[in-house]
Amino acid sequence: MKKVKNISLKAVFILIGALEILNSCVDEQELKNLPYLFRPINFTATPNSTSETFSWAKVDSATSYTLEVGLDSATFIVPAFSVTVTGSTYTKDYDGITFLANTEYYARIKANAGDALKNSKFNAIFFKSAKENLFIGYGANNNTRNIYSAYMTAPNTLDIKWKPNSNVTNLTLSGTSYPITSDEAIAGEKVITGLANSVWSVAIFNGSIQRGSTAGVVEGDVIISTPGDISAAITSATSGQVILLIGGQNYTIGNIEYKFSKNVKIRSTSVVNRSVVSMTALVGTAPTSTSAMMSVVGSSAIDSLVFENIDFTGFCDNNTAATKIGYLFSNKTACTVGNIKFSNCNIHNLGNTPMRLSGAVNQIISNLTFNGCIINEIGFGSTYAIVNSNSADYINNINFLNSTIYNFKGSLVLRTGATVSTTGYTLNSINVSNCTINQGMQDGGSARYLFDINLSVFPSNGGVTIKNSIFGQSGAALGANGFRATIVPAITGSYYTSDYVDDPIPAGVTSTSIKSKLTSYSGASTSLWNAPTSGDFKLSDTNFAGKGTAGDLRW
Repeated sequence: MKKVKNISLKAVFILIGALEILNSCVDEQELKNLPYLFRPINFTATPNSTSETFSWAKVDSATSYTLEVGLDSATFIVPAFSVTVTGSTYTKDYDGITFLANTEYYARIKANAGDALKNSKFNAIFFKSAKENLFIGYGANNNTRNIYSAYMTAPNTLDIKWKPNSNVTNLTLSGTSYPITSDEAIAGEKVITGLANSVWSVAIFNGSIQRGSTAGVVEGDVIISTPGDISAAITSATSGQVILLIGGQNYTIGNIEYKFSKNVKIRSTSVVNRSVVSMTALVGTAPTSTSAMMSVVGSSAIDSLVFENIDFTGFCDNNTAATKIGYLFSNKTACTVGNIKFSNCNIHNLGNTPMRLSGAVNQIISNLTFNGCIINEIGFGSTYAIVNSNSADYINNINFLNSTIYNFKGSLVLRTGATVSTTGYTLNSINVSNCTINQGMQDGGSARYLFDINLSVFPSNGGVTIKNSIFGQSGAALGANGFRATIVPAITGSYYTSDYVDDPIPAGVTSTSIKSKLTSYSGASTSLWNAPTSGDFKLSDTNFAGKGTAGDLRW
């Protein structure tokens, strides 16, 4: 009986299998016998800055799809285009002739079969194309991560760039029209000279159809066109003026510390070929390894000091055989400064630090910002942080944005030297966003911290924020330490390589590792970047999970 039951059970399974195969064949035959394919569903049109992307769900047995776009929903008698696609997406650039931006269209899609008699019917949608901008994504990619589509390359000159090979005929600068030649349209670039200092609004057209807009700044009240010393020009400038240096030229700022007493902006004409600024040892008493390039006149009240597109070197006269000074900015007297900003600057080869406050009370800097800077070779003449403050003074908000900081001996930020009860000894915020940080905390003589701010008092709405940054190699013989503070940092979207060290914490040291708040990258810094110790932070690992979001995105 047992054997008979087994045979019966097997027969049942065989019968079920046969029925499933039969049903499958019937289903397939029924599909083949349908008069036409199903219409594609989930049909959408998604606008981009210069194009439209169409997508739909695949249809079983379809060999291709016909996509049509037109102004008329009934017959499509005015088609913008018609195309046959084998996949389930299609992107079409706005051309400024038939397929326009900021225009209402109808689109329809059908599935094609091997037998044209079984093609599906159309599925149609209504959409409005994007407000196109041919300027987005074109221009000189500088260190601020901003891509200037209209930017200065010389005094009174704007270099304007847009998507090459576009159908464009003219552009306007604040209403004044300039023709675009066929060669300029192909290249996607037009240079306009003889412009007055102003913020110029720029629009580009094909005939009367606008295809994009942007803006460009022309500035420069004092233009120093030849190499030489700029200290006298800064002194002579009136408050609020812009001192313009020529890209690629070498300039000096005197042999003694230059002290600012008024608002001023010093910038280079070029966002990529920066002007070089250094101290000089060729006149008077030569600077020493403890000299500073800049500071503020005692008791001054200054709204802003801005430095843009400058290569600041610690070597006097831009000569690596000459003296290497200690500080870029070192202030020791009472002052009030609203903003000190370094934008798209290279800052390197300083024996001590780019920014130091010390000595006197009532030194108040509201905002210190490094945006799009490369800072390297710092602190090996002693041991200072990139931002170093160790007296009864304060910088209220410290910002490292879109920057690369590497090969420095001490901390990123150090704020010590007094008790928490000292009047005015507060710090509102430290913000590190989209930064690449490597080879930090290399002091072999004592433990160093990434952030050493344990004596700073933060308000309830302040603190330390780290966002979308990458921490690479760190540490030396005594190791490196993480976060020494009375608060907990807020960290999101950030990574560390396997050779980043901020633990274990040495005995007697109060510090917290930040690794638990970071995402681990399995390899070392040399696996992630091409040649980080040489300053090449282009991604070697193109599969890095943070690609396009984390670190200094210029790379």
